[in-house]
Amino acid sequence: MKTSKSIMLRLLLVLVAAVAFLAFACNDDEDDGDGGPEPTAGDETPVAGGDLSDIPEDTTGVTDTEIKLGTHMPLTGIAGIYGNAIVPGMQAYIDFINDTEGGVNGRKITLLVEDDAFNPSQTNSVVRKLVEQDGVFAILSGLGTAPHSAVFEYLIENKIPDLFTATGATKFTEPVTRTAFGYNPNYIEEGQALGGYIAETYPDGKLGLLIQNDDFGRDGAAGVETGLEGSNVEIISTETYEAEQTDMTSQVQRLQNAGATVVAAYALPRQAGSLVAVARQQLEWDVPIIVSGVVADQLTIALMNNGVPGTSVGVVTAAYLKPLETLNDEGIEKHKEILAQYAPDATPSNITVYGQSVAELAVEVLKRAGQDLNRRSVIEAGESVRDFTCSVCLGAINLSATDHRPIQVFQLAEVRTVDGKEAFVPFGELISYESTED
Repeated sequence: MKTSKSIMLRLLLVLVAAVAFLAFACNDDEDDGDGGPEPTAGDETPVAGGDLSDIPEDTTGVTDTEIKLGTHMPLTGIAGIYGNAIVPGMQAYIDFINDTEGGVNGRKITLLVEDDAFNPSQTNSVVRKLVEQDGVFAILSGLGTAPHSAVFEYLIENKIPDLFTATGATKFTEPVTRTAFGYNPNYIEEGQALGGYIAETYPDGKLGLLIQNDDFGRDGAAGVETGLEGSNVEIISTETYEAEQTDMTSQVQRLQNAGATVVAAYALPRQAGSLVAVARQQLEWDVPIIVSGVVADQLTIALMNNGVPGTSVGVVTAAYLKPLETLNDEGIEKHKEILAQYAPDATPSNITVYGQSVAELAVEVLKRAGQDLNRRSVIEAGESVRDFTCSVCLGAINLSATDHRPIQVFQLAEVRTVDGKEAFVPFGELISYESTED
């Protein structure tokens, strides 16, 4: 594990994430029965490495004055809170670029947004509309493991650039599909970082796991196990839950009865909130708790506190974007200015920060593609990105023909009371799993 000295030790963190965000990017698609093909590439899928000659130099969605992008986001339903913050973050930055720079290489960006309500069958319908009726050039930041799985193979087969999906599921980046790029750090690498922290901090710990019964939970648990390798920490109990379950009382009681001395969770916000509230308030069990970064935001802190301030103090997670409350940070201050000017009805949050970070990377790739923009050139441009750090990112983004994982840098953060309220505060060094070599 490579590390570099963090300069963020004293900065307040109320994590992204879209980050929480991405809480909802975690649902498994294999058994949902909501339609959409399995996300496996067909015989014509470009393989990692080699040339891109089988990707056509298609200029659909590109004119002399416009680049038309599309996205599927939950604007209604259980995950609407995320789409309604990510989209303004993306759109505001795109409008800023269109206004101040005239777009990219003389073309203004148009973002078409379709509401899929976090329903895979609806995702299938709206993405086909974006491609076949609206004629978008590429799909940008489609949110959710289960929803995006419903269209992943369709986009591959039609050679549509599938840029920076809003999920950390490894199924979208391993193995590499040349037309598709991930965005969020994958849950296995995040789990390794959290597992390493547990091994170092609780060297003789008896670990209890609470995981969602899908790819999100399984990837996270696998990463934690890898991070524990070589330590004396023993996993003594693993409790699972289904995504629609919200009360974790039974699971937490079983973890306590099993004798866990530390608990790690790959859970959505309501379940993570229930975990902490049940342990600390109902059971008076002051066990150390570590959670995935997808729930590391103020919403989840409130759920953890459950009306009792301070309940969440001590919970540890991993961050990968600058928090909105980072003090005296040029990128965060600029984000607030952009949002105030171009999306005045949106409330700045870590989720809007996430939206801007995705838009910044998309703009960088479009710039690199040059004046002769087409679907092959944008893939080439994406694979050429090296040492690009967006204004709200913690670390540099690197991509290549064999590595389509943009973000592989974390920093640990802990809930602490600052100025009378709980917030995630970063600590320790940056943790890097950078894998781009060529």
